[in-house]
Amino acid sequence: MRKTFVNILYNGIYQLIILLLPIIVVPYVSARLGKEALGINAFVNATPVFLSVIILFGMNQFGARTIAQAKKEELGQKFAQLWLIQFLVGMITIIGFVIVVLAALDYKGYFLLEIPFLLGYVLDVSWLFIGLGEIKRVVMRNTIIKLAIVSCIFIFVHRPEDLWIYLLINSVTYLANIVFWFDLRHYFSVKQAFRELHWNKQYFWAALTVTMPAMALQFYISFDQTIVGWLAGNAQLAYYSQSQLMCRAITTMVGSVSTILMPKMAQMLVSENGHKEVKRLLGQVLDYSLLAGAYFSAAFMVNARKFVVWFWTPEFAPMGPVLFISALIIMIVSYGSVYATQYTLSRGLFKKYSFPFYIGAVVSLSLNFLLVPHFKAIGGAITIVITEAIVCVLRIWVVRKELPLLQYFANQWKIVFAGAVSVIIGLLLPINFGSLFVDLVLQTIILTLVYLVVLLVLRENALRDIVSRVTRRFRRSGAAR
Repeated sequence: MRKTFVNILYNGIYQLIILLLPIIVVPYVSARLGKEALGINAFVNATPVFLSVIILFGMNQFGARTIAQAKKEELGQKFAQLWLIQFLVGMITIIGFVIVVLAALDYKGYFLLEIPFLLGYVLDVSWLFIGLGEIKRVVMRNTIIKLAIVSCIFIFVHRPEDLWIYLLINSVTYLANIVFWFDLRHYFSVKQAFRELHWNKQYFWAALTVTMPAMALQFYISFDQTIVGWLAGNAQLAYYSQSQLMCRAITTMVGSVSTILMPKMAQMLVSENGHKEVKRLLGQVLDYSLLAGAYFSAAFMVNARKFVVWFWTPEFAPMGPVLFISALIIMIVSYGSVYATQYTLSRGLFKKYSFPFYIGAVVSLSLNFLLVPHFKAIGGAITIVITEAIVCVLRIWVVRKELPLLQYFANQWKIVFAGAVSVIIGLLLPINFGSLFVDLVLQTIILTLVYLVVLLVLRENALRDIVSRVTRRFRRSGAAR
């Protein structure tokens, strides 16, 4: 369990870095490139991000789970069979991408700059280390990539005409995924693993089962930006994509524990009384995820109008309502992904894992074409919130017979209620001191106090547990002195 705690700590630090870097970079990029260039960037990026999911071919889920359950002597063989699938799918995808770009797409030069990005995903074998529980290596690699991107952006990107440099920086740095290959020899003989290599049809179909819902997911969290760009133009796409960027960064941070605990739960399930222990642990993680998700959703909703002007520049002022609506996905996705990543995937319930994503893709496509032509970026925000809400409900519905949902809900309604009260009071108490930064800080402090007070009054379990743990730790440190 100590290793799991250390992994959570390392991943928590990395997620904090992910959260802080946009705070540093986004205002600079927004001021230097402007909303039109950022819109083009979002339009171009949507397709490679979608294709990266195809290239990984479910390895972050199926591959990590397979490695987590593999015996030591089987590790090399299983890795080689899994990566062969990733390599072949990746090369076919990249060749197809180049053909389509040259034959049919605008912004050809910009799109071709994304080839190193796609090759980086062909080389990405971080799923092996996730399966082994070696999160430190993944965190270190990802941190280096992020810092390299940030440094190069400040050095080389200064005006709208530097958009191609910005795209190239974000693309080339992903080739750093090759560093994972230098560590493989510490776990198995690479030569022997590939010498005995053969095509594993069973792995291919199982990975495809996981990849299909991941593609459906990317269809409504990435490719939807392409649709907004087509229907509303680059400026509106900039409003939509930037609000999504911020909300998804927070969601990733809140939901990071799921990535670490999924292999752990997969191991627990094969032990005696494993399923009972998983249910208990799942209830705790659901409470903590919702506690954090509801708080961040409320904070962004209350601060949205002023935050976009302070963070992105006054040029992005029309983005306020878009961020206000989009903020709801932080709570919805953080909560729903626990059911999907930690439970259905750890148990290998791929059909139940997949079903909500397919429905989400259909809902997203339908609502985007219905709402975006009339409401522009706001229509896109409404669409993604409705889509994620439906997906979340379906994630819960497919496991309704296997988990004590009423037991979970008995505590969680208090968290949602506290978040709603915080938003209402935050909006009814406008603060205007003439400084956006001061206003944002004071509004956040008031919202936080209201949120905590309501939770304490309702005797919410997760917060009480946190207070209890902190109190015990202080008592122990005091006794030690």
